[in-house]
Amino acid sequence: MKIYKDIENLPDFRNAVVAVGSFDGVHLGHRRIFEYMKEAAQRLGGETVVVTFDPHPQLVLHPEREFFTINTLEENIGLIGAEGIDNMVVLPFTKEFSQLSFQDFLNFLIKKTGMRAIVMGADHNFGKGREGNKESMREICAKNSIEIIIIPELMMEESKVRSSKIRQYIENKNFADAEKLLGHPLKKNGEPVAN
Repeated sequence: MKIYKDIENLPDFRNAVVAVGSFDGVHLGHRRIFEYMKEAAQRLGGETVVVTFDPHPQLVLHPEREFFTINTLEENIGLIGAEGIDNMVVLPFTKEFSQLSFQDFLNFLIKKTGMRAIVMGADHNFGKGREGNKESMREICAKNSIEIIIIPELMMEESKVRSSKIRQYIENKNFADAEKLLGHPLKKNGEPVAN
């Protein structure tokens, strides 16, 4: 997987199939997104591009909260690379960046990646005020001939597989259930977390 941190010098991606998010923990729900991305890239003769943020948006937007990430950025990069994704773009997340409207952010993505398709979960939102969603994006995507691929949220034991749920399990030292949703062993600083 090629990693890009200089957003001013991105290559011309070929028929980019894009997914945007923090992807913290790279859990089973994220991996489902990557499967859809790879299928679409194959169909479009393109390449997959994961767009993520550093630091995690919550650390910037709500520094007063007791928030922790499941993995470091480097750990997430390793896990995403192992899923067979072609490219990762790491955007520096700042308060200023958080003020971009979803239209501006979408136009930014189109300009920087030349995306042909975007893959997102049914409940995914982005942009200022989290106004970017599957409904609000349709017009911009249609105008730019971009396919929107909406995938249903992964459920396990009647619970949505989400990073926030995994963090709850970790906080409660329920590492076994955290690992069920992650689909891989939980590590801290590269070391396995004892159950």
